[in-house]
Amino acid sequence: MATFRELFKGVKSRIREIDIRQLQDMRQLPEKPVVIDVREQDEVEQGMIPGAIHIPRGYLEQRVEQQVPEYDVPVVVHCASGIRSAFATETLQQMGYTNVVNLKGGFGAWKEAGFDFVVPRELTADQMKRYSRHVLIPEVGKEGQLKLLDSKVLIIGAGGLGSPAAYYLAAAGVGTIGILDSDLVDASNLQRQIL
Repeated sequence: MATFRELFKGVKSRIREIDIRQLQDMRQLPEKPVVIDVREQDEVEQGMIPGAIHIPRGYLEQRVEQQVPEYDVPVVVHCASGIRSAFATETLQQMGYTNVVNLKGGFGAWKEAGFDFVVPRELTADQMKRYSRHVLIPEVGKEGQLKLLDSKVLIIGAGGLGSPAAYYLAAAGVGTIGILDSDLVDASNLQRQIL
């Protein structure tokens, strides 16, 4: 039975690594590398390398092919310190990725060196609960729901079509809905204006 140190030493001997300055240089090239962040969600909330794809280590094998369908593109994997990402790098090699490297020192070294990072915007717990079905749809996900929350829609006419459209847009999480209608609401047209 191997200890963690033995496992880690073996992994390090089978993967390639780059440092943060090499990654910074690679990001200036026309063919930028795909950067995969394998940290957990609570770690990512502290910041991310701009443009990185977040795939938690526990979901890497399941989700990476959707996010990175080409096996020969340059891929840089990182975690907080370079340990989990070393194991993730070996896994990607085993899956057939041919140009994958581990980032020595991980996000901690990146941040400590003063390189740029972004703090991703997240859905609140209430929003996650409210829009959980949307988030589960791969074509929408968290990113799509955040775009919906930022979107603005103007509905012309609040009658038979405009009123239910506004209702469903609000339920979907559209951030700002404007309604323009010249009709006066009175007892004779309430059936058309359910809002």
